[in-house]
Formats: sequence, C-alpha cells, structure tokens
Amino acid sequence: MKNAPVRPAPQRRGRRTDPHGRRPAGWLSRQHRHGRPWWRRVRLEYLRKRAAIHRDPVARHLYRSFIGGLGTIVVVAGLVMVPFPGPGWVVVFLGVAIIASEFEWARGLLHRGRRLLSRWTAWVRRQHALVKFLLAAGTGAFVCAVVWVTLRITGIPLWVPFRDLVPEFLGLT
Repeated sequence: MKNAPVRPAPQRRGRRTDPHGRRPAGWLSRQHRHGRPWWRRVRLEYLRKRAAIHRDPVARHLYRSFIGGLGTIVVVAGLVMVPFPGPGWVVVFLGVAIIASEFEWARGLLHRGRRLLSRWTAWVRRQHALVKFLLAAGTGAFVCAVVWVTLRITGIPLWVPFRDLVPEFLGLT
C-alpha cells in the first residue's frame, strides 16, 4: 500500500467541478460572490456578543435578569391586549420567546404553546363552515362586549368624531 499508484479523479463531462464533484470550479459557497446576507451578519454578531457576556458570570446574571424582565413586560402587555382587537396573543408569544432565549423552562412553555396553537388551528380547519362562522361570531361578540365595557367605564373620548350620534340605548353618553 505504501507505493500504491494514485488514481486520478474521474473526469466528468460538462462543467468542471471541484475535486469532490459538488460545485462548479471557482464556486466556493452561496455567499461567495455577494457576502453573507445582512440578517446573517447581524445574527452572528449578536451570538458573538452573547457568548462574550456568558463568559463573565456577573454580566451573565445581569443579562439574564434584563432578558427575563423585558420578556415579562412584553408578556404582561400582550395579556392586557388579548381581549382587545389586535395582536394580543402574538405579543404574548413574542414575550415568551424573548424569555426562552435565556431560560430552558420558557423554551418548554413556548414549544407547548406552539403545539396547542397548531392543534387548535388544525381542529378549526377540519370543522364545518357553520362551526367556523359561530367561532368568528363569538369572537366578534366578545370583542364588541370588551370595547363596550371599556367605553362604558371611561366614556367616549372627546376626539371621536360624531360622538353626538351615538344612540342613547348603548348607555355610552
């Protein structure tokens, strides 16, 4: 085996390839000609800084406390927004994702929430059109009730145009 002859790589027809036969000659990678995409560069820089923070125990503790506090604020804001029209549950999931970037228990909570959301969505898609309509109508009625209660407690703001045209039976004036 010591003096075994070296076999040349088999020649392929068509375009020339690298020695392993995977890419055309002169082609190094997908980012070879244009560099990495901007989002990849930002993410890599974030991961480098995060690794540097995690090497220092004091900085790591402060960073984890900051991320936990920020995520908690976002979750609470999302829970406040849930009954109102808007992206309440999306904000809640975003807050849990922020916390999950540093805490293992939050990763489990995020995965469980994603699974439940997927199961709920699949269940709704399998339902008859009447059931979907009733779900939408119930959601709309709930949102209207929350808005009515809010306006009943706070009153109609002065900046609302045509506030004089609101019917009396609603009890909002």
